[in-house]
Amino acid sequence: MKIIIYALNILLMSLVVYGTQVWAEPIYSLRGIVDVDELSEMVPNRRSMAVDGGITVTFENQPPLIPHGIDKTRITLSENSCLSCHGKAYAKTENAIKPPKSHFRTREGEKLGQISTGRYFCTQCHVPQAYTTPLVTNDFKE
Repeated sequence: MKIIIYALNILLMSLVVYGTQVWAEPIYSLRGIVDVDELSEMVPNRRSMAVDGGITVTFENQPPLIPHGIDKTRITLSENSCLSCHGKAYAKTENAIKPPKSHFRTREGEKLGQISTGRYFCTQCHVPQAYTTPLVTNDFKE
């Protein structure tokens, strides 16, 4: 146990001493190349949802947000009420977005006639959008 603690202390000390030389290139954030004390432009959103007033997508391959309440939605092993509107057979008549082709493929890329089991539980990726007040007030001033 003492050897592990000793090794961790040496590793920590070496990171403190040599840490400034570990990364030769700067690390860039979504703000781009902007010093911390400078203001930056807002990052432009790539696309927004197909629903009027929808929340904009903020990162590539972001699953679309659900533009309606899901309080009465049931997703169990034997039932997925999302598919009663969004399934292939109902999407057009219900004026709902149907799942993309990727949801009808296995991990190996084989086509399926129904939603893949890995995509069956919609709310593991898709969440309802909400315009709410912040939980914590922010009185930050520049």
